[in-house]
Amino acid sequence: MGSLKLRKVSLILILIFFVQMTQTIISSPTGDNIIITEVLYDTSGTDSVEEWFELFNPTDSPVDLSGWRVEDNSGPFSLSGIIPAKGYYVVASDISGFNAMYGYNPDLGGMYPDLALGNGGDELTLFYGASTEVDFVSWEEPGWEISASYETIRRKGIIDTDTVFDWEISGSLGDPGDGIYDEVLTDVTNPSVNIISPVDGANISGVVQISVNGTDENGIASYEIYVDAVLRSTASSYFWDTRTVNNGSHTILARCIDPANNIGEDNITVLVENNDTLPSTGQIKIMTYNIEFGADPSWRDVVKEENADIIILVETGDFDDNSDELLNQYLDEFNAYFVNETPYIGYTAQGISYAQGGETIMSRFPVLESLQIPVVTLDDDSAYDVTHDFMSWKVNISSTEMYLIGTHLKAMSDSTNEYRREREQEGIINYMDSLGEVPILYVGDLNSFSPFDTGVLAPEGNLGYGPLTMLLKPSDPTYGQYSSQDHIFTDVFRILNPSIPGYTYGHQDLIHESRIDFIIANNYLADFLVNSTTGDTPSADTGADHYSVDFFLDVLAMQNYVDVTDPIKVQGVIADAVSSTQINLLWNSNPERDIDHYNVYRDGFKIAESSGNVYSDTGLSSGTWYSYEVSAVDSTGNEGIKSTSVLEKTHDEPIIPEIPLNFAGIFILLTSVVIVFRIRNKKNRTEAKSRF
Repeated sequence: MGSLKLRKVSLILILIFFVQMTQTIISSPTGDNIIITEVLYDTSGTDSVEEWFELFNPTDSPVDLSGWRVEDNSGPFSLSGIIPAKGYYVVASDISGFNAMYGYNPDLGGMYPDLALGNGGDELTLFYGASTEVDFVSWEEPGWEISASYETIRRKGIIDTDTVFDWEISGSLGDPGDGIYDEVLTDVTNPSVNIISPVDGANISGVVQISVNGTDENGIASYEIYVDAVLRSTASSYFWDTRTVNNGSHTILARCIDPANNIGEDNITVLVENNDTLPSTGQIKIMTYNIEFGADPSWRDVVKEENADIIILVETGDFDDNSDELLNQYLDEFNAYFVNETPYIGYTAQGISYAQGGETIMSRFPVLESLQIPVVTLDDDSAYDVTHDFMSWKVNISSTEMYLIGTHLKAMSDSTNEYRREREQEGIINYMDSLGEVPILYVGDLNSFSPFDTGVLAPEGNLGYGPLTMLLKPSDPTYGQYSSQDHIFTDVFRILNPSIPGYTYGHQDLIHESRIDFIIANNYLADFLVNSTTGDTPSADTGADHYSVDFFLDVLAMQNYVDVTDPIKVQGVIADAVSSTQINLLWNSNPERDIDHYNVYRDGFKIAESSGNVYSDTGLSSGTWYSYEVSAVDSTGNEGIKSTSVLEKTHDEPIIPEIPLNFAGIFILLTSVVIVFRIRNKKNRTEAKSRF
């Protein structure tokens, strides 16, 4: 990222265009663009004869497809003809082959060999004109883990986010030229919404699950749950820790949105009555654990043996199915087991189509925000679609708001996967920089090695060192350019265990023995890390193919911390006389994150405070030497030692010669003029004189 790197917020970019009958069309997220709706790419017979795809025009006008084309990995194919308003258009490899399968002809044939839809990963992109991308779909590619053999993949509805979450497997050879999309567009009926629990007027306390049921003939596209007009969840359920609000009356609003953007609502009022308080905090335990999509049920024993206060689980792709059914099942199990502990609340990634994806948090502290990040922003401002969505949770730990970022970088070795891991890491570093100076823990399966694991600590395998080097070695000549500009990161296990290998992977296959699961803390937390371990419970060897990683955070020390550390000495002070009355000062900015201002001293006396690294001293006497020093002051008021003093002299006042006049005439006084050239650099000053 370097010194020019801008702080960026990771955003999902949805390209928006506008459609006219013979001009550029295009899209909004509600679907008023031509979209790809169904694809048969892996047929039961001959692909070059039976492959096809389908387009749908949701607009009110027919569209001439002249100048349109589709492209896949094999090349482009030009379209022709008219796609009717709210109508379908089918393109096939071979007209006769398509007719033999479905009994009627497609709208256009002959796409093979220009298009040969790959069975092992491909993408189909729809273009208007030279370069206007209208829509695309991919399959069996990173970030698009959807796979179908002898059946089609199809769009779930007309809402277009350009992600795999828009798509599903049909379970058949499809229904080319027909579908639900035209019906959805004419839907003007709001969904039916019901808050199942709690009930209206209920007295509640502690952690309460808010459950919402929404029904609509075209399905529910999204949910929203609000507490006191604040959005708390975009899922159909939410665990609300009522101890984070005052006792008394509170409102809950549930909103469901269908594919046609019709909105249904339900709201209730509840009475919060809490007598207990949040758990007392001295040291709390935080752990991360890749559970290998729960393949071995003894992962739950590991969780019980660890008894962590905050858990980040990786590979929880099934937890969100059926309105978080598995998540809620495991929360109930753990809360029943830890009967004397504050109950866990949980959030999991949504819309995960395969078990190896997804991250989940279980926390005994209130989770204030839950954000899923499928796309990150790279240093060149481009959007990058990550393999496994990141999750960002803001947790309130005894009035300290902390961000926990759950991660699962792309797996497997080879240069392509290493490149993906590095771009994913580059983007999530940008996201963490966008959060500002806040406590951050970055945790999970990074599928890469630490630059500090060398010698006897060196791992087996060749996953690469790039992502961790970006985090931990800003001075690295290759990866330092991608490092954070706002945070100094620490590898928690390694800083607390400098000589213990701490392998987290490979205990079930020693040729892969390595440390690839990490807890990374930023500088806000670096002084409060206590006792980190890996895989030290009885069920660790069988629970998953990864070991868990944990550490204790000294919250009490963090809350009582008083900064008594002075900033370092200011470096690089330069004084430059610009006139007979003004000297300008410039110095290097201090590296500390909490610098409030700089004190400027002249001849030993403080004369000013500067919020930046420059100052102009005015009103000075001509031809006079002055001494300057600068010190840094942090936000707590600690002042560092003064810089090395620098001397500078103001310019002399110019001398204007007197020219004598008398009756005989004007006597011209010839004088010598000396022009002085000053050549400056940071270390010395050179003067050159010329006489005329």
